[in-house]
Amino acid sequence: MKKIKKTKNIIIVAHKLTTQPDDDLVFFLNKKKYSNVLHIRHSFSDAKDRRSFFTWYKKGKVFNKSKTTDYNNFPEFLIYLKELFFTLKWIFMTRVKWDTYIGMDGLCVMFGNILRSIGQVKKTIYWAIDFVPDKRFESKFKNNIYHFININGYKNSDEMWDLSPRMVDARKKYLNISKSEYKNIKVVPYGVWSDRIKKYKYLECEKNTIVFMGHLLEKQGVQLIIKILPKLIKHNPNIHFKIIGAGRFKEDLIKLAKELKVYKYCDFKGKIKDHRILENEIAKSCIAVAPYIKELDNWTYYADPGKVKTYLACGVPVLLTDLPWNAKDIEKDKSGMIIREDEKDIISKVFNLMDGKKNQIYRDNAVGCSLKFDYKNIFKALEISF
Repeated sequence: MKKIKKTKNIIIVAHKLTTQPDDDLVFFLNKKKYSNVLHIRHSFSDAKDRRSFFTWYKKGKVFNKSKTTDYNNFPEFLIYLKELFFTLKWIFMTRVKWDTYIGMDGLCVMFGNILRSIGQVKKTIYWAIDFVPDKRFESKFKNNIYHFININGYKNSDEMWDLSPRMVDARKKYLNISKSEYKNIKVVPYGVWSDRIKKYKYLECEKNTIVFMGHLLEKQGVQLIIKILPKLIKHNPNIHFKIIGAGRFKEDLIKLAKELKVYKYCDFKGKIKDHRILENEIAKSCIAVAPYIKELDNWTYYADPGKVKTYLACGVPVLLTDLPWNAKDIEKDKSGMIIREDEKDIISKVFNLMDGKKNQIYRDNAVGCSLKFDYKNIFKALEISF
């Protein structure tokens, strides 16, 4: 059998707000000590900080890094030109001929396809971490531009990596792109590093704690849990709701908790940057929640929410609405339960999963389920692509 030659030089470019799969891929490649890994990150155009960053690794160690000044006062169009300029500048600055360029969205992969056309990179990969069929932006014009750029990336990249199997069907349904129009396509989902997470048995965990981790937006449904807290507390006065994350909906959630007189039962921990601390806070909780609201969420159905997999890798059973593509599999594996957007249903299943005997069974199943999407296995299988 012919031995596959491992690529030596890889570029990964992403728009960033929080940790994403690109960070995990960078970690994997550096652990394998690839010759050159260049990780370029651009702040989203609507972020408070509109900087761009790069880190250049050589054989697993930081060789060079830098960031731009804050372009917060620039209009949106110029922000995108800034991103193109610094992406090209930093790549040419390395004086390296790059084997593979991975873009985490349509705009980032468009930069890569420009570089491929002039011979600076050999191969481009579009790792699509979301698909929003409609109303990605409030402006119809922006939505049209968004789809135009993405369609260009779907068709012209050497490989498409989708987070979930629903994405290719959605692009056929909404954009009329058939499978034959991709050069190569595969599913590369969110994963976890299961080995690094300490697991807790039910007897060791915070037996009355419900945990949520994620971006605090209305569509995430945290308010559904706060609204049922008075009834949960009535049956169990030791109930505690741990909320990890930040976002524009946080103040509304705090206000709601105070209005319902349950604020003292809520622990708003904010964003936890250290993954070890974050994972430990989740792992020692009794149950986790992912109560996506279908009417408000036009992202999750086609994507692959990472927080659900983090919950499972931490060995914590999850209550989730039937929006993620693998929700039914999680319920079938008895590592979680599907909930409706209904108070009685949620309350019943919270207490059901908090039962000690059942909780331990589901904790064991959650860990087993998470091994199917351990990053070691996901990325190892992709080495042939590099």
